Amino acid sequence: MNTLFTRRLFVMILVALVGVSSLGAVESSPPSPAEKLRESMLLPGVSLSQGVSEITGVAISPLLGVSAMGVMTYYKTEPHLRHRLPWYCHPGVWGTGLALILVCFLKDFLGAAAPPLVKKPLDFLELFENKLSALVATVGFVPLVALAMAQFNKIQPQAVNHLADSGLAVMPLASVVDFGVHTPWISIPVAMVAFGVVWLSSHAINVLIALSPFGIVDAGLKLVKLGLIALVAGSYLIHPYAGAAVSLLLILIGMLFAGWSFRLTLFGTLMGRDFLLNKRATTTDVESGVKGFLARRTSGVPVRTLVRLQQDPAGSPVLTYHPWLLLPERRIVVPEAEMVICKGLLHPSLAQRTSKDSASVRDTLILLPRYRRQEEVIARHFGCQEVMDGAFLRGFRAMRLWLVEMLSSGRKLVEMHQG
Repeated sequence: MNTLFTRRLFVMILVALVGVSSLGAVESSPPSPAEKLRESMLLPGVSLSQGVSEITGVAISPLLGVSAMGVMTYYKTEPHLRHRLPWYCHPGVWGTGLALILVCFLKDFLGAAAPPLVKKPLDFLELFENKLSALVATVGFVPLVALAMAQFNKIQPQAVNHLADSGLAVMPLASVVDFGVHTPWISIPVAMVAFGVVWLSSHAINVLIALSPFGIVDAGLKLVKLGLIALVAGSYLIHPYAGAAVSLLLILIGMLFAGWSFRLTLFGTLMGRDFLLNKRATTTDVESGVKGFLARRTSGVPVRTLVRLQQDPAGSPVLTYHPWLLLPERRIVVPEAEMVICKGLLHPSLAQRTSKDSASVRDTLILLPRYRRQEEVIARHFGCQEVMDGAFLRGFRAMRLWLVEMLSSGRKLVEMHQG
């Protein structure tokens, strides 16, 4: 019995050793011609699926995506070929990008305990950094990915004859897709549009982070962005087709929400610019028209549409706007109700009373921060009935008054006790 068990154990060990040696032989075998062809590509994408995943991942976070692609491409390339790599693979470029990412991480980690008035300017700075990184990626990264996909798919049919012995099978692409991928005048614009719609949706998350006054909401939104990046990268590691499928789904979602994302992005950009630069409007600016965003859907026009409050030839207030900022001007009739200017801690707003006898108001227009301290001028110019404090400003002043009363009461009690 013991002899039989010993023989079986010996056979199992022998089989295991043979399996390990065979695996080692496979790993140490020289690369096939197909693998050499694949590894010879120095540009970021070597296939359609990988290119789509790269564009989507970089669009979610341009600075992180471009820096990560630069690091991986740099260390995967032979040292004597690194001088032929694209610009973002230079250590100075991706090193600077990683340093900025570290600064943003420290800002989020250490700024969680800081008050919003200290952290929010830094969030707005990160908002503009994301815009700049996206612009650089659109011009200097996305075209390279599109060209790399076109070059690889051009090489594949030419390499079929040379790689026939290796057993490489290349499935032909559909004629329309093949023509589009091989035509840079089509593939590059399509890649830019795909990058743009995904970036708009991702950038909308950055806008929400900059506008949110709660640190826990900021952390949750940051985790959403990191989760999207992990989803694209993880699905690609499982299989390139899975990465492409997830990326195409995100592109489709980005196209569906493009209008909403564009309006939110424009809202955050203009509000953040006025806030950081401390812009101040003059009386002349008010007379030429007051810029703001719709606080609610009006006459079928979506919320957060950039509009200008002006006076028509008859002297009545009217709202004008350009769809997508480029299409011809359109007008919105201001509802006939008593208009009220509400002062705010960060920006004023235009509101209307729900009824003549009611004290409650409903916001109609969110004005830019540049119009702070111009509320009286705006009210006189457009015939507003009243200038009042907004709800948030009233609450802030009430809290300040309560603190002053509590401190003064405590001081009086101390003085009486000493007397």
